[in-house]
Amino acid sequence: MRIVTIDPVDAGAVAAWHRIYLEVGFTDNPDGFVPSPPEEVQEVLRVPTARFAFTAFLGFVDGEPVASGWSAFGLKDAPHLAYLTPRVLPARRRRGYGTQMLHRMEHHAAEHRRTLFQAAAVWAPAHGPDGATSAPVRFAAGHGWELGLTNLRLRLDLPTDQGRLDELIAQRASKRDGYRIRTWVGPVPNDLLPGWAILHAAVSADAPHGALEHQMESADPDAIRDDERILTNTGRTTINAAAISPGGDIVAYSSILTRLDHPDPGFQQGTIVRTDHRGRGLGALAKVQALRLLERTRPDIPAVITENALDNEHMVALNQSLGGLPVLYSGDFQKRTT
Repeated sequence: MRIVTIDPVDAGAVAAWHRIYLEVGFTDNPDGFVPSPPEEVQEVLRVPTARFAFTAFLGFVDGEPVASGWSAFGLKDAPHLAYLTPRVLPARRRRGYGTQMLHRMEHHAAEHRRTLFQAAAVWAPAHGPDGATSAPVRFAAGHGWELGLTNLRLRLDLPTDQGRLDELIAQRASKRDGYRIRTWVGPVPNDLLPGWAILHAAVSADAPHGALEHQMESADPDAIRDDERILTNTGRTTINAAAISPGGDIVAYSSILTRLDHPDPGFQQGTIVRTDHRGRGLGALAKVQALRLLERTRPDIPAVITENALDNEHMVALNQSLGGLPVLYSGDFQKRTT
């Protein structure tokens, strides 16, 4: 297999990469795949984000693209880290193409002094939480990668059961006296941006990591704006709800990613509550209000996909209480080179 690095200005190569990405995604994850548009691929290849620099690869056999690779190098918060994603067309698997693509990406990362590799893959529920009998886990183990964290992906079909949502947010309502909710579509309002950035960074500290070596993110409002720039330039936006404390601080938020021009399922980007304001049902309230805003503004969207670490029992239970149903497991893998 001949492997090439994609030039971001080569629209044909980006389109071929994206076709592989779509076919693999819809084959391996038919109920929970939320694709990124090709415009995003080209955008982030052309201009690194505040946190990552990206490289894409294509693998050819007899002139036909049959495999792809996606590499993300951490920048200021994780200069030793590389996220690697090899993909092979389903009809071309079990011929060594995935191994060749993975080796090319590992070599590329090592050349750039990356010493920690991480990756993600999905498998069907029938293989169980450890995925031991699944092809992705066996492939990873065979190449020296270890499963560090298992996640559960759920699908919440829309419209929601409004009575169920009412019951959920009625719980612990008396503990939320003085708190209020703000909702909006699109970028974070300027007055909320500093607190939003702090909460966003808190995910790297508070979220379960299993055996993964995790990276602490700094609270960076400019990085938030950079992410929003990419969404705007690639036809996507977010549906948001934030809880404001009696003192006027943003202490919780929930955000759902959507495409502007297509009724793909929404993807739950995060639901976060500041540690010292937990126990009041603020996460549930923010999540419900974001869902309701989504349903009012985008009635064409059929579902919302969420993903949580199995260790995060509270959030898994919350998503199930909303009506989310498990569709697959995903695993986060890692490999250290030193």
